[in-house]
Amino acid sequence: MKIILTLLIAATFTTLCRAQTQPTFTFDCRFTDKPITIDGKADEDAWKQAAVIDNFRAWWKKDDDPKSHAATKARMLWDRDYFYFFVEMEDRDLIDDNFEHQGRLWLKDVFEIFFRPADDKPAYYEFEVTPLNKTLELYFPSRNSGGYDKYKDLTHIKWETAVQLRGTVNKSDDRDEGWSVEGRIPWRDMAMTGGRPNVGEKWKFAFHRGDYSSANKTDDLMSCAPLTKQEFHRYEDYPTVQFVGPQTSAAPGSSTKRIAWTGSHVVGSPDGPLPYTVTRAFAKLKLFQPLYVSEEPGSDAFFLLQHLGSWSGPGRLLRFKNDPNVDSAQTLLDMDRLAYGMTLHPDFVHNGYLYIISNGPSSQPRPYKDRISRFTVDRKPPYGIDPKSEQIILEWDSNGHDGGDLAFGPDGYLYHASGDGSADSDANLRGQDITHLNSAMLRLDVDHPDAGKAYSIPKDNPFINTPGARPEIWAYGFRNPWRIAFDRFTGALWVGQNGQDLWEEVYLVHKGENYGWSVYEGSHPFNLNRARGPTGIVFPVVEHPHSEMRSISGGVVYYGSKLPQLRGAYIYGDWSTGRIWGVKHDGKQVTWHQELARTTLQIVGFRETAAGDLLVVDQGGGLYYLTPAPTDAPHPSFPTKLSETGLFRSTKDNIPDPALIAYDVNAPLWSDGAAKERFIAVPNDGKLEMTPTHGWNCPEGTVLVKTFSLETQAGMPRRIETRLLTKQLGQWVGYSYLWNDDQTDATLVAAEGIDRDYSVRDATAQGGERTQRWHFPSRAECMTCHSRAANFVLGLSTLQLNRDHEYAGMRENQLSHLERLGMLSVDYGAHVRQWVLQQLRDSGKTFHEA
Repeated sequence: MKIILTLLIAATFTTLCRAQTQPTFTFDCRFTDKPITIDGKADEDAWKQAAVIDNFRAWWKKDDDPKSHAATKARMLWDRDYFYFFVEMEDRDLIDDNFEHQGRLWLKDVFEIFFRPADDKPAYYEFEVTPLNKTLELYFPSRNSGGYDKYKDLTHIKWETAVQLRGTVNKSDDRDEGWSVEGRIPWRDMAMTGGRPNVGEKWKFAFHRGDYSSANKTDDLMSCAPLTKQEFHRYEDYPTVQFVGPQTSAAPGSSTKRIAWTGSHVVGSPDGPLPYTVTRAFAKLKLFQPLYVSEEPGSDAFFLLQHLGSWSGPGRLLRFKNDPNVDSAQTLLDMDRLAYGMTLHPDFVHNGYLYIISNGPSSQPRPYKDRISRFTVDRKPPYGIDPKSEQIILEWDSNGHDGGDLAFGPDGYLYHASGDGSADSDANLRGQDITHLNSAMLRLDVDHPDAGKAYSIPKDNPFINTPGARPEIWAYGFRNPWRIAFDRFTGALWVGQNGQDLWEEVYLVHKGENYGWSVYEGSHPFNLNRARGPTGIVFPVVEHPHSEMRSISGGVVYYGSKLPQLRGAYIYGDWSTGRIWGVKHDGKQVTWHQELARTTLQIVGFRETAAGDLLVVDQGGGLYYLTPAPTDAPHPSFPTKLSETGLFRSTKDNIPDPALIAYDVNAPLWSDGAAKERFIAVPNDGKLEMTPTHGWNCPEGTVLVKTFSLETQAGMPRRIETRLLTKQLGQWVGYSYLWNDDQTDATLVAAEGIDRDYSVRDATAQGGERTQRWHFPSRAECMTCHSRAANFVLGLSTLQLNRDHEYAGMRENQLSHLERLGMLSVDYGAHVRQWVLQQLRDSGKTFHEA
């Protein structure tokens, strides 16, 4: 349901007296949540609160008497979507001979609106409407940019008007009383100047009127703007309209003043600091969905793969200078395919060969193919890649779980780990089938191709003599391996693999081995009834339950000098939770395994640089260095009791601090029948920032509170869990508190989460009682849903909050309430840009065109 939040514009004049200079006027605009129907009547309650603007006259005539003109009374309102107006005009002779849209309406009876959103921008708008409800709308980039004929067919503003007549049009032998017009103009169609104004923003505007007389063929012109010349476009004389927030029109009985929350103790972490953090690299370089980065040998540049558009691509290859102040990148190659990974030939400095693994084509419907391609890079200025240089090495069917990396081994052969090629659960049963190229580590000799082919099979590939097997296979049993890496000292081959339902895995891969998918997920049975491949199953060296990570991104074995404690460690991370881990292996067993950092990044890969830095690739839009965490950072004691958080005046009585704002959502998730209470806690005078899509942006120290209650007995809800989602040092973390049996307080749950059983009286259950298991999520589990892709917060979004809630016994729209309290900041320009992009996409434009 769309809630219309309307601002009432009350005309208040800063000076009405006649003086030597022209007067100046300021009009305030106020909020209302009352609906308006455009029918020309203005009989809704909203209009009753709007002040009347009735100072229409010919201001350029110093001796003009306003009583000599037909009376005109105007009112204005606004909300998040529209500007509204209603005008009542006396007119003894209604004349209108314009019968087309965008006609020359100003020649007869007409009402006009002019808007100039900003003094520092020359653009402005003109709107006209006549007694026959013919309209004209124009956008002028500047006053001297051209006139009516130039822009009448280029302006596309879909405004709505309705007219009520008190008389007859174009009949000169009767006496008319006048006409009224009501209308609304969508803010989004003012995208050229940023769309809807912000609260407190000031615009210039004017209402003009032309009252034509058929008897003497003259037009009586008048305006509410104190024009010094008879020129309706003279915006330097326009009055000011200030868009005041809804705090001046609070709902009866509701709070009109924000209470500052100053007592937060939700600071720090109960788990102690981790040894590493991330810092932005190439901070001035704007990147969209980077996937892979690699240094260019023999130069001071990086290659970077991008993932553009939807999940099917397309892809793009960039080149940028290895300079901390770099702010631009050169496009080397655009692909109609989703590029996953790349690698450079060992002799790249001389041959310029670059290999890319991709899937597509993205512009066509499935089925798709994985493709290993070789391109030749022109290594001389201005650099570049001729798309015609592509040599297709190998292709095979893959429609999901495509794998995602390439690497040259110490033996000089090209390796690629492919996925099972299906969208879910190895639907095509490729995991254990070595007659296909899916689910396999491929090993190719691209330097000594067979006749008519782009590669040959290394003679020691393990299945080269197995009937029916694809000889390219080096190992198999993979689900969706994401990133492979060779240890440059030991030659060991590492693979990070995306798991299915419960586990994420890290493998050390050897010749001919079978890694179990889809009979096993990691070391755990998945479907033991499925046929197995010709060799025994080998389990991972490390695996993580989904309570720790959800979408592993394999990494690199680090040997740089800047992080000496990590020398020889395989560094990997998680796309979903942003956590980074390291593991060391002596060839027989794991000797060290540690969590290194917790970030808000969507990690898709790692790269060690020649300078010894460890780069982390964030698909959310950047490159980062893994760096030691500050050792002198304060570590405050984190509250282990809910009563110690500063969020509640009384946990026993379930009374939150009065500064917390209650809220509800339009589409709550199902939570095993539990009821939920939600609160927003924003420290001091911080503001929430509305975003066009996904979750809102929140200031440092924000805490979102959600309490779950189960009705263990009829009519007797019992508090089970309170979850906190808090932003600390720019990162979001989730915590759970378990309520005690006395319902007086709740205790912090351990990082790994717990399960607990509750007895629930249920007349339909045997014995009248059933057991309900309640899962308290791990902190990592919290962040799999509250991820970067959702901007971390789920319920705190425009679509979810656009509804009424009860405040102090009165119901008010939540968006209006937050804005009225001064807690909501809105970038309406971003909203308009998002809307324009969506319109372009809906009209069939491509992502690049949009």
